[in-house]
Amino acid sequence: MSTPTKPILYNGFTVRDGLAVKNRIERIFFTEIYLLSDERYLYLFTNLKPEEVIDRGNEYDIVTLSVENKKYVGVIIAEHSHDKVTSIIDDLTVLRGLDSVAGMKPLKTLLRNEVIAPLLDPEKFKKFKLGIPNGILLFGPPGCGKTFIVKKLAEELGYNFIEMAPSSVATSYVHGAVGNIGKAFEMAKLQAPSIMFIDEIEGLVPKREELSGSADIKKEEINEFLIQLNNAGHNKILVVGATNRPHMIDSAIMRSGRMDKRIYIGAPDFEARRDMFKLSLSGRPYDKDINFEKLSEMTENYVGSDLELIVTEAARMAVAHNKNLIDEEMLISAINKFTPSITPEEVKYYEQFADLERS
Repeated sequence: MSTPTKPILYNGFTVRDGLAVKNRIERIFFTEIYLLSDERYLYLFTNLKPEEVIDRGNEYDIVTLSVENKKYVGVIIAEHSHDKVTSIIDDLTVLRGLDSVAGMKPLKTLLRNEVIAPLLDPEKFKKFKLGIPNGILLFGPPGCGKTFIVKKLAEELGYNFIEMAPSSVATSYVHGAVGNIGKAFEMAKLQAPSIMFIDEIEGLVPKREELSGSADIKKEEINEFLIQLNNAGHNKILVVGATNRPHMIDSAIMRSGRMDKRIYIGAPDFEARRDMFKLSLSGRPYDKDINFEKLSEMTENYVGSDLELIVTEAARMAVAHNKNLIDEEMLISAINKFTPSITPEEVKYYEQFADLERS
């Protein structure tokens, strides 16, 4: 419903060179809608701060306007509707898909270019005889967000997310696990397009040469998984495995056409740590002058759960000392109290598997 209030922008207000306000049409949902001189529309959001808006410059024509020492964010669009207002506000304020993954720009670029693009536009890639991903293996230390990243990949693709734990297919019946693997893939096929995610995949497909001679049933399970994996892409299923122990996985799953896309997921990078601190502090009272770059520099090899623990500890300090805000000193004190989850030895261990990324 429109509300009769004084417009923020006057008629003739210059939005940018050659573009001015003709008149305000209405005000709804904390948004003022103006008709512009080129017959397009300006949505001016009265309750959004520029620093709170997600960068959607590739999707929208976004402007920032200063009026009486106050900054407003606006979007210029060709057509106006009430549904469009709510949709744009949602887009500008809610993180979805890989945008929800803090930092990790190289990883997100790789996923968008080598996984998402081929799956969403397969004909373009087939034209140049480029393969469409059938399976992906994520490897790296625990606590680095592999499961979270896969869920956000599914969200980005618009795929259903199905998780198959090695323990969920186990059974006391002879050959029962083989049947359960087939049923899991059949479920994924019925819900296609889908991502089937297997965490700790080494439990499902361990190295066959290291199994005892009496482990024929386990070998049958591995063979069944490989057969299903071969047909997954055809059935619009992307199989994603994750492991902290890449040396324990059967090498057959990494052959061409299977999980031939391997990606190392390491500790959060500088930008990710900086953003994770901000996310962890969100909703808590904190000093806006905190130097997040400094905190990020101090926390190399700290994973997301480590950073959350640091912020929680700083919050406890604020309560214990009857403070109104969490400040930088408290966070630094908490950092000095905890060691990173990933040790230098673990980093060296994963460096041995750099060749896995070559596909």
